Amino acid sequence: MNRRQLMLIPGAALVAEQAFAQAQSMSKAVTGVSAHQSKKQLLKLSRTRSVTKIPKTEIKASKYIKSIGAYLGLSADQRAQASTILAAARGTVTTIRASLKPARQSLSAAVQANDTAAINQASALIGSLTSQRMVAAAGAHAAFHQMLTSDQQAKLAALRS
Repeated sequence: MNRRQLMLIPGAALVAEQAFAQAQSMSKAVTGVSAHQSKKQLLKLSRTRSVTKIPKTEIKASKYIKSIGAYLGLSADQRAQASTILAAARGTVTTIRASLKPARQSLSAAVQANDTAAINQASALIGSLTSQRMVAAAGAHAAFHQMLTSDQQAKLAALRS
């Protein structure tokens, strides 16, 4: 072993010791990490723009319901109702997204063909589908908001402000 390698051994041992200590402290503070992540997710999902979006997958929806439920103090019945609302909206939005893909492809083809009438028609269709997607998501958020108690609505309003 040369001198450089001998100097690296104590540094590597120190780094390994710190990593081990950090791993142990993180395993003890798992609740703190998850609380931080759920607060971060709540802040992300409570912005003004977020009322036109819903979680794309069931896993993301359950995480959303879990974090918002912990923050607002939702009952088990309210959580089940929120899950049903989001599942229905997710189905509608998925159908609309499936219609958007061919509309965008036809817009691209119209642009390449320099067909102004087809560009106008495809753009109008894309606009209509996008508005339908936003209406479905906003309707789900409105239904969720209506099932909350007045105290929970106030907490949610404070979060969004």
